[in-house]
Amino acid sequence: MALLLIGGLCALYFPQTIARTYLAIFFLAGTIASLIFIYSIKLSLKNGISSIVTGAGQIKNGLLKTRIDAYAKNEINILAFTFNELATKLEQNIDKVERISLSLEKEQQRAEHYEKVKQYFLVNMSHEIRTPMNAILGFARHLQESLKDKDQMESIKMIIKSGDHLLVTLNDILDFANIETGEISFVCLPFNLRDTIQSICMLMESNARLKEIGLSYTIDPNIPDSIYGDSVRLTQILLSLTSNAIKFTETGGVSISAKAVTDHDDHVVVEFRVKDTGIGIPLDKQEKIFNPFEQGTNHMKRKFGGTGIGLSIVKHLIALQDGVIQLNSLPDEGSEFYFRLSFLKAHAGKDWQQSAHNEFNLTPESEIGKDINVLIVEDNAINQLLVIKLLQKKGYHTTVAENGKIALHKYASADFDIILMDLQMPEMDGYETTIHIRNMKSGKKDIPIVAMTAHTIKGEREKCLSIGMNDYISKPFHASELYEKIQGLVAINVAGRDHFA
Repeated sequence: MALLLIGGLCALYFPQTIARTYLAIFFLAGTIASLIFIYSIKLSLKNGISSIVTGAGQIKNGLLKTRIDAYAKNEINILAFTFNELATKLEQNIDKVERISLSLEKEQQRAEHYEKVKQYFLVNMSHEIRTPMNAILGFARHLQESLKDKDQMESIKMIIKSGDHLLVTLNDILDFANIETGEISFVCLPFNLRDTIQSICMLMESNARLKEIGLSYTIDPNIPDSIYGDSVRLTQILLSLTSNAIKFTETGGVSISAKAVTDHDDHVVVEFRVKDTGIGIPLDKQEKIFNPFEQGTNHMKRKFGGTGIGLSIVKHLIALQDGVIQLNSLPDEGSEFYFRLSFLKAHAGKDWQQSAHNEFNLTPESEIGKDINVLIVEDNAINQLLVIKLLQKKGYHTTVAENGKIALHKYASADFDIILMDLQMPEMDGYETTIHIRNMKSGKKDIPIVAMTAHTIKGEREKCLSIGMNDYISKPFHASELYEKIQGLVAINVAGRDHFA
């Protein structure tokens, strides 16, 4: 602009030729200056963009401390400043993420440590609780077979029913995670539904009488006398619902009903209902009561107590049998819980039974175990006595070892047909003892070994089988289950010896 002004002044004060010459020179100089200016801007833009591209590449490669030099205040340098600010923010965020990640890793390690502690606690609690329960139920069943008085038989029957229920509940509490993941096994055995519900009412009758409320039951006559299913789990469900109903009922009564809603050739679908005239449950709380460790209201928890785990367990047990529990309830009018389960009929359920029962029926009771020598490796004196009584009743010859070391000594000096091996013992446990036996060079290493354990933690059976045990029976056990496992394994072992003889 200045050059043009000078050119104009030259044209006024100098002759025309000189003016034109000066004017041309000034225009040429202006053009050159403009080109230089444009070039410098272009170069500045190129360098600025190149710096940003280079910086972006370095940050992409993990060099988060990369920054771009920017001093001027033109647009490209403003972009560079912005780039630097974003890089700083990114570095701060990544540092924050790394700190969080490190914290989460520590929390995970802490959680894994607590999980191991919990598993160790559950293993020991399971063993300490189930070991005496094995003796209680075992001797109760043993006594039941010798009783003749009707009242005494009813009493011992209630002890066994209560013990079975307590055992199932203990198992659920000790391993509640299995309930939520569905890792619970169900049996399919014959039972009489009327007897099951009648037993529940007999167990709950004293509680109802104390509160001066009624307790009744009705059973559809169309339900077969013998159906196949898991009566222990059904008892657990109905007992929990009935106990809750009585607890929350102040006047009136509680009723249990069972009705055949669908009758097929091979199975029957039964609808169960437990109804009370208690305090009822508000509509907005009815879903909540099925959550673990919760009750409908804080007032209910304070007044009636309880942890709130019962209905959660009931819901899961029904769901795992392809059923759904539902609820009708109004405050101050009572509640009714109902669900449907399917049961096999007698002719269909027989396919579930083990053929070993036939062998027992063909052999006199006192000779089932004739000529079979059993080594019982068990440190608990009461459980030793129980197993000895059960086996000697069937004619088995028994020898006891209090721990693994004694068992190895006795096994080395005598022949046995099968070993019943407890897992948790002093001196040498069942795992180590089994490994020693399986490493023997003689034919003794192939003797059948059955783990008899109060451990019920997930994976315990697989662990026993992996070290060479042949089978697994958890305490408390039914005598018939023990006999069947012994007979089956001894028969297989004898057949194997004969084959290779």
